[in-house]
Amino acid sequence: MPDLRTGSLGVSESLRKFVAEFPYERESILAFVREAAKRIPAGARVADVGAGDAPFRELFAHAQYATLDWAESVHEGARASDIVASADAIPVREGAFDAVIFTQVLEHVPEPTGVMSELYRILAKGGTLYLTAPLVWELHELPHDYYRYTSEGLRHLLESAGFSSIEIEPRNDCFTTLAQLMLNARWAMGSAPDGLDERRGAARELLTELAGQLAALAPLDAERVLPLGYSAIGVRA
Repeated sequence: MPDLRTGSLGVSESLRKFVAEFPYERESILAFVREAAKRIPAGARVADVGAGDAPFRELFAHAQYATLDWAESVHEGARASDIVASADAIPVREGAFDAVIFTQVLEHVPEPTGVMSELYRILAKGGTLYLTAPLVWELHELPHDYYRYTSEGLRHLLESAGFSSIEIEPRNDCFTTLAQLMLNARWAMGSAPDGLDERRGAARELLTELAGQLAALAPLDAERVLPLGYSAIGVRA
């Protein structure tokens, strides 16, 4: 598994624990958000849309950081958001923010074009959207799990909303994708009164071992066409 010691990540213990829940997935997201935080100047107005429990708050101590989530969020901390609203109808003026953080939310909105247009609206001219979205993941937060996104699908949404200077990158390689899915399968298989739970326990141990072996093959992936998902950056012209 990735080295998730607090010191090696340079983050708090609470953020380290958040990343460790899905290490191969969230380490790539953390790296992207940290880079975003480095690009955002001191005092900039930052909206973390779909922030949930706001695990990345500490990365934006230098900025005017505000969280937004909707009232039906499954995350307990969402109800303490600075703005409680749907991502397609955010009650702020046009150009209210210099940057928007939007991580692992787009799959949960039924009408993504409307949301992307709203994120464009709330950005100041020259403001930047930092987005991540999944390509490969199991069903989650049902019933609000609607889509998975390719790089070209994200590009289409960003361009249609008006964003320019678009950058889209895979967040990891195919072997890391398989490794994370093996870790996910440990609990996704569930349990049942069918006499097979002992075998399920053995399967979980095997999946953990195999995940580590697969992740070690990451440098072999030259194409990077099977990532867990993508990161995307877009600028309001």
